Amino acid sequence: MYKPYLADCYKGVRKKNIVTERLIEKRDSYFCKEQSKMPIFPKEPCVLNAWSDFQLESDRLNRSGKALNDYKKIIKEDLELKLPFGGTPTNWKASLILAWAYIHITVIFFFISFPLLAWFLGNKSLSLQALQLCFFIWFFSKLINVITKKRILQRLKLHTFFNRSSGNVEVPSSDGKELIDLKYDEFNAHYRVVHNPNSGFPFRGFTLLHYKEDMLFDYTGPTHIYDVFCELELIENFMDTTKPLADIPQFEYYREFDKTTAEFDKANGRPKYFWYRVERDFVKKMNKEALKLHKEFDSDKQLDNLMSGKPIKKLTPPEIFKFPWKYADNIKPESEIKFGKTLWQKFTSFLMIDL
Repeated sequence: MYKPYLADCYKGVRKKNIVTERLIEKRDSYFCKEQSKMPIFPKEPCVLNAWSDFQLESDRLNRSGKALNDYKKIIKEDLELKLPFGGTPTNWKASLILAWAYIHITVIFFFISFPLLAWFLGNKSLSLQALQLCFFIWFFSKLINVITKKRILQRLKLHTFFNRSSGNVEVPSSDGKELIDLKYDEFNAHYRVVHNPNSGFPFRGFTLLHYKEDMLFDYTGPTHIYDVFCELELIENFMDTTKPLADIPQFEYYREFDKTTAEFDKANGRPKYFWYRVERDFVKKMNKEALKLHKEFDSDKQLDNLMSGKPIKKLTPPEIFKFPWKYADNIKPESEIKFGKTLWQKFTSFLMIDL
């Protein structure tokens, strides 16, 4: 059953006034004021594909069943087509939870490595003490997670949602208690760069900033600007109801519920649940094709063009990105689709906290 589009959903046409009406000096937020001065990504597609650097991981999450479970957990009312994004925390509660997750991962690392190191160095007493301390911290963190998961964590609004059905971006409020709906075509994508203290290479990304309100979605992570363009065009593709969804693992769940996409799939003979049925090797093959486009794009040159306001190079992706099933050798029957974690994935999931 298709999930309906609302009358004012996004149809690929952005409002013309938002480029010039940026209201830099009138903003209350210093961060929004500074980001509004940064270069704006072009409205028209450039890399012309949505195969971002997340697709290999997305395929793994699909196969383990985690992607579907997380989607159902995050989206309580599954009546519309919504794409959840974590992004950079926009309120103190989200920042606190992210810090908690990093601390928990660090504790697991020391839980395993430090006692072993002390043991190999011959200090069995220190090894036992370190093991007990790390176990206590890990157990306490897991216990807090179990206690607060349903009472607090699942009530907080920590994700930004891109709603294909309504054409809205649903942004968490500053206190994390509600989502604020704003039209997607009222946002500009500004260039964003963050220092990476570990490698020295910067994290690049974008800030989707409302042209008038101090509301935003902030994303950083890739080193190369090509990956940033892919992520932006992934969001643009998801929101544009006049075009079928990009054929990528991340969008497989949505395809049968989206009218435009389902009609495209039927007309072109696309196998249902293709990304659930194809072998992992084919996903890696697609990733290699994306790397070829990455090299052709020349990220350094296009970053210079973006910063100086020059035209961005437009790619012509091969047909495999539009009709990937035509290039897949082994597509198993629907009856053989199985979701499930390996023993190692179950063990690592047990060690982690569920946020």
